[in-house]
Amino acid sequence: MKKIALLLIIFFSCPSYSQLFDGQKFCEESKGFSYFPLAIAKKKILWYDTFYFETKNETKVLNGKTYVEFKQEWNNSESDLLYLREENGIIYQFDSCCENETIRYNPNFEIGHSWKSAAEKSEYRLISYNGKLKTPFCEYENLLVIEAKMPYGMFNFYYLKGIGYIGATKDNKLVSCITPKW
Repeated sequence: MKKIALLLIIFFSCPSYSQLFDGQKFCEESKGFSYFPLAIAKKKILWYDTFYFETKNETKVLNGKTYVEFKQEWNNSESDLLYLREENGIIYQFDSCCENETIRYNPNFEIGHSWKSAAEKSEYRLISYNGKLKTPFCEYENLLVIEAKMPYGMFNFYYLKGIGYIGATKDNKLVSCITPKW
């Protein structure tokens, strides 16, 4: 019985650091993976002076298409749901506001390509496939960088192959990043 209790303590204390895929290092890209991997079970994301956990839930059918549901649970107990799907390498996000979907990323987009959200409230532009971002935890390279003009500001969002979203800047200042500490 003591051995089982000890194993349970070890098992539940080990996830204090984020694990993405077996053998993957937190600061390194995973070649052969997408900038938007839909298989990551959980991430902790710092946003300004708060944070949220993004947890992969089950799939959900919306307008006849199957999406992976991600719950974004903030430290103040509020939560949002994000619906993403992949088709032919293109990542789509379901926008509940208008019962339609927005392209989040298309691997055929070239630098400078721009597009709008389904509600046309946000505009995106692909900035780079070789971006760099320094966070308190890592110095990332070879990043996908997407500029987002949104009603609440203009941001650059950074994505790493195999990890996906890793951070954001506003006015060249870091405002968000993933953290390995839970």
